[in-house]
Amino acid sequence: MNDRDVRILGVCRFSMLGRGDWKAYRNQPDEALEAIYLDQSRDLFASRRLESRLATFEHLTLRSLANQSDADFRFLVVSSDRMPDPYRARLEDICRGVDQAILRFLPPTHISDAIQEVSADLGMDLADTVQFRLDDDDCVSRDYIRRLRRHAASLWRNAHFAVSFPSIFYCVTDGPTEGVYNWFSPFFSAGAAIRHSSRTVFDYGHYAIPTRLVAVTDPHFPNIVTHRGDNDTPRHAPEILRKRGMSKASRSDVARAVDRHFDYLSDAGMALCSFDRILAQG
Repeated sequence: MNDRDVRILGVCRFSMLGRGDWKAYRNQPDEALEAIYLDQSRDLFASRRLESRLATFEHLTLRSLANQSDADFRFLVVSSDRMPDPYRARLEDICRGVDQAILRFLPPTHISDAIQEVSADLGMDLADTVQFRLDDDDCVSRDYIRRLRRHAASLWRNAHFAVSFPSIFYCVTDGPTEGVYNWFSPFFSAGAAIRHSSRTVFDYGHYAIPTRLVAVTDPHFPNIVTHRGDNDTPRHAPEILRKRGMSKASRSDVARAVDRHFDYLSDAGMALCSFDRILAQG
């Protein structure tokens, strides 16, 4: 397989309603879903949350993809058709500025069903496509797509495989453990990628992926993961961060990463992941 023949599709859920890997939907029967949707809508569409997520999505997630050294990929953004109109219009405007972005507002559905439906509309056969996932408050190295394509081409004889970039800057942007941490976490969700003939990247718990598929990890191209108190994952106590192997990133760590991998970050993006505070240290 030649590198240039590898097709790549990224997927992001932006305030999407529907079954997936979120805690609210686990082990719930279908008849309970509408009540869950109504409850989730209050949180997903709260003005404070949407303002925060639109900021990180624009200045971190989409900016990282708009500035890839390899621009040959598609990025599916799945949102809810119940999103309030003003925020829907703003999301449309943000996505309009990125050539690779494909925005869909859908009724409550499973994220995997949405991927199957849209990929078919785009003429992308999942069996011949590498899928990656990226949340609306995370971002990847400027060389992420280039490197993912290279790994995929070398693995292509395997009908099913996975790729992870496990070096993470874990940015806690509020609370008592606020700071930027170095974290090595293979198959954390940000940038996790698979090729599969019938399943999507969301059909696996991301940490389970290497137990199910041939898998490669590349530690040389980091991702940025941001975390605030409104995330689905609860705020971590200091002892949990230590147990997970996180250590405070130094100024030199961050400066080197910005120069090599994240030079596309604007002042707004630097502030959203707290890099500006680290670099301001003497």
